[in-house]
Amino acid sequence: MMIPDAERAAAFVRLLHTFQSVERVAHTGDLSRRENDVEHSYFLAMLCWYLCDTLRLEYSKEKVLQYALAHDLHEAYAGDTYIFDQEGLKTKKDREKNARVRIAGEFPEFTDLHETIETYEKRSDPEARFVNAVDKFIPMIINYIQGGHTWKEFSIEHDALVAHKRDKIGDQKDVRELLEQLIVLIGRDRSKYFSACSPLIVLLERKT
Repeated sequence: MMIPDAERAAAFVRLLHTFQSVERVAHTGDLSRRENDVEHSYFLAMLCWYLCDTLRLEYSKEKVLQYALAHDLHEAYAGDTYIFDQEGLKTKKDREKNARVRIAGEFPEFTDLHETIETYEKRSDPEARFVNAVDKFIPMIINYIQGGHTWKEFSIEHDALVAHKRDKIGDQKDVRELLEQLIVLIGRDRSKYFSACSPLIVLLERKT
């Protein structure tokens, strides 16, 4: 058994504070500000847990929750990259890989975290693929609830969005069913969720 080390625990909390400072594109429920990465990770963990339990999915809940909580931790140093930020996407993989290496170097004692992140990145098991699919789906729910607030803000086109989400979620059947249902609901009144005439914005300022 290792001896407790308050300074190391404090160092890890500093990393979490850095993670918390990463601003995402989606807004909080009252639209007063953009959500941060810690909030996103908690929402993802809770939604995954909800789906696992209510749909009686035969996944390891421990793995699912670990993946959800850790899946974006590299963004503490790499920043968040919006799905339609073409410039940011060019460097996304390298930035995130370097960030994971940095975190592993700063916290070599936290082997479970690094193994969890690497397994998730490789989508090595059904739990990782499930969490990844829910991660791609959750912005759809948020925009559905918020009347397409972010989609209209960045002039996202319906067809481009739907094609992207279908591609990313792929054949993960449980989440794909939810996606298709949501596409139908949104399609009943596209004008409520999307700007009428603005083209898709593909160049966005990358937040780091």
